[in-house]
Amino acid sequence: MYLQQLMLDIFQKFDGQRSETAAFHLICGKRSGQTIQDVGTFGLEAYFSIMPKLSKQQYLEAFEQLIENGWVFYDEQKALQLTTRGKDVLEKSNAFHFNGWFYRGNEHVFFKRLSLIVQTFSYVKVKDFRFNPIQKDEEIQAWVKYFLMRHPYKDPSFHLQFRNEIENSIKNLHISEQAKQIVMFRLTGFHLTGWTWQQLASQFDCGELDVQFMFVELLHIWLDLLTLESAHYPLLYQLTENIRIENLLTDSTKKTADLFKRGYSLEQIATMRHLKTSTIEDHFVEMAMIIKGFPLHQFIDEEDVEKVMHVLSRTESKRLKIIREQIPQFSYFQIRLVIAAKGGEYNV
Repeated sequence: MYLQQLMLDIFQKFDGQRSETAAFHLICGKRSGQTIQDVGTFGLEAYFSIMPKLSKQQYLEAFEQLIENGWVFYDEQKALQLTTRGKDVLEKSNAFHFNGWFYRGNEHVFFKRLSLIVQTFSYVKVKDFRFNPIQKDEEIQAWVKYFLMRHPYKDPSFHLQFRNEIENSIKNLHISEQAKQIVMFRLTGFHLTGWTWQQLASQFDCGELDVQFMFVELLHIWLDLLTLESAHYPLLYQLTENIRIENLLTDSTKKTADLFKRGYSLEQIATMRHLKTSTIEDHFVEMAMIIKGFPLHQFIDEEDVEKVMHVLSRTESKRLKIIREQIPQFSYFQIRLVIAAKGGEYNV
């Protein structure tokens, strides 16, 4: 049910202008130019890459359920729309609070650090210093070891401070008690194994995917809180190191951006990198969406930007083909750049 409600929200924002497959790529965090552009065009930063391991089969089963429930349908133009019943279901659903664009799976790194620290404290408390770490990732182990070495990790008062930060911060999260319990039950301690997704689904009488989405959503809300109120939770805040992604460009786009900064043109970059011009154009669209002060004027005059903006403001559709039919003097690339750079300014 959780996935279906999430899909309804995405489809409503798409407003019939993107396919059900586009929503799947969004949730999985596909790094294609089209998906990145969808994020900016439709304001879907929250859902980007929130479940990278979601299988196509799982997604299609959820989509078929939406059809069977009578919550979505294809109109005469074969555009995907919400039915009145679907809109009612979405309206009655709780608002989601994901922040996928800025975490992109790193929330799991945060939890792995936390779980290994909690496990370590539980064994230290009973003076058992030889145990199998719940996290096998050597980078996680190294990070936790460095964290512990900087603190009096054998001191019970330090354990208490860490526990209080967990309890107080969790208590202040605006999310269901069920989600809070799911995260706590995932922790491992002395002679206490964290619950599996299957066990949690059985406990809360829901699907495993529902449990996983609730888990991710809580971690996003928790990380946002720890970032905003770091002074109140100084120990937990240290666990957020390098979790929030500040350089939002994909790796390939970073290389293009570096060459552009050095003065190379789009065409020169395509030649140097042995990539198609269309691929480099995708990189520039991503750069325009993310980099503040992107030099849009190098690709389209300011006066022409206003012309494109005017068409965008009076055209309900965000489909490039429909938009370009009204302003054929501009290339698809120029229109995409304006949409990316100006974001929702035209969508008031």
